[in-house]
Amino acid sequence: MKSIKLFMIAIALILVFSVNLVMAQETFDSTAAEEEGYWYSRYNLGNLVMRSAMGETFMPDMQMMMMVMKMVDTDFDPMQKGMYGDGNHPMPPVNASLLQSVYKSGLPYYVQKVDVDDFGTQKWDPASFDQTLTGLANGYTIIKEVEWAKQFHVDAHFGVPTDNFGAQWRFVGSALIMEAKMQVMNFHDNMEKYDLSEGGDYVMLWAIADLGNALEQSHLLHSESNRYKDLEASAMMLMAADTLFDKIKDMSLPTIKEKSIALQSLVWYAYSTHNQENRSEALANLNKIAGELKLMTPVNAAEKAYAIRGLIEAKRTLGGEIENISSLASEFLADFNMTTGIFKSQNTYTIDDVAIIIGALNAMRIFESADVDTVKAEEVFTLFFDTILNQAGMQQSAPPLPVAKSKFEYEGEPEIYFRHPDVPFPPMAGGEYGIAPVFASSVTYKDGKWEIDRTFDAAGAMHAANEMIWLHHDEVDGFPIL
Repeated sequence: MKSIKLFMIAIALILVFSVNLVMAQETFDSTAAEEEGYWYSRYNLGNLVMRSAMGETFMPDMQMMMMVMKMVDTDFDPMQKGMYGDGNHPMPPVNASLLQSVYKSGLPYYVQKVDVDDFGTQKWDPASFDQTLTGLANGYTIIKEVEWAKQFHVDAHFGVPTDNFGAQWRFVGSALIMEAKMQVMNFHDNMEKYDLSEGGDYVMLWAIADLGNALEQSHLLHSESNRYKDLEASAMMLMAADTLFDKIKDMSLPTIKEKSIALQSLVWYAYSTHNQENRSEALANLNKIAGELKLMTPVNAAEKAYAIRGLIEAKRTLGGEIENISSLASEFLADFNMTTGIFKSQNTYTIDDVAIIIGALNAMRIFESADVDTVKAEEVFTLFFDTILNQAGMQQSAPPLPVAKSKFEYEGEPEIYFRHPDVPFPPMAGGEYGIAPVFASSVTYKDGKWEIDRTFDAAGAMHAANEMIWLHHDEVDGFPIL
């Protein structure tokens, strides 16, 4: 009897220890939020530009693809068929839908049973697509492709061509650059078809400048080389950026959002252009627009975040103090309800709102530590991220560990870094076949419950994906220094 009792106590202790271990691993803190942001960013980009077919698609030249595979993997052998994502040799995804332009929106429901190794089974219903071409959707997508391509070029994470790991993701980085080039070319050739309102013109300027700059560098951040280097294409991109700047530089910017976007865009453009006259004019415009923005009165959390994000860009680029930032930041943080996890001034959050709120909180933590309560900013960031992305369901699903990532990327890390336990797997997220692991267009808090608009808004989603990868600004820097 005594031995049975001791055995039961031992079992109980093991169970308690196991539960405590799991709880320790599943603790949601700012690090977990930053890591989830990294992966949610990657899920959204990969599903849009390689699986969804939500845009005009193109078939890459196979000879060029073979050349890229040899470039990313020194001992690549086309006769050796490695498993997708095994880290040894690159393999083009099966039936990928690469995009030369991006549609405005669509429903991310799968229309057939998904085979994770066949991208052709992961397309979305084309009948749901709004085929409008916008500067916001295409510009933010191009930026996202370039910024993730930079991430896939971080040597310590994804290796170099002589390594026996990371080849698949080095290949994906090159494919993203290929798509970005195609999308800029499509925009250049069909500009009249694009809706450039609401700041879309400045987002396209930002995108083209970012791509042009990345293509001319001899090496990228945290890398000893640049496999994407293409001086001929870079010259074309930077010339196109100069032309677009000349076209839009004197246009009026009536809203806080448009002024904030313009400020961010002008920093990237001034950082990238070789036209010194244009650079000087861009900096003058930066100063002018920041002065105008200081005089505007934001009415809710998203508008305050746009104002803060834009003014921080102006301050860190031009130097000097902008007194509005600290007062706006204090109002912004005071507006947050630590009980509900959202701001008192807003019950509905579009994915674009989420993007700028996360971006503003990140910029505050990095650049305003002397004037802003960064401890409170980190608390707000963590709780807001968890509430909106995970609890409210803005991130509609997330794949299990072995899918869409390689073992070397997640081995030894807690699962909460890759998928929050409250976020369902794609097949269980809704519909007959499931929902892709992407953002919803908006969530609304009403009568103690969350309502979700499951439409995928390409512009907002890619904007959010950009701000989330820049949470890791020490690896992929979303804040260029002039």
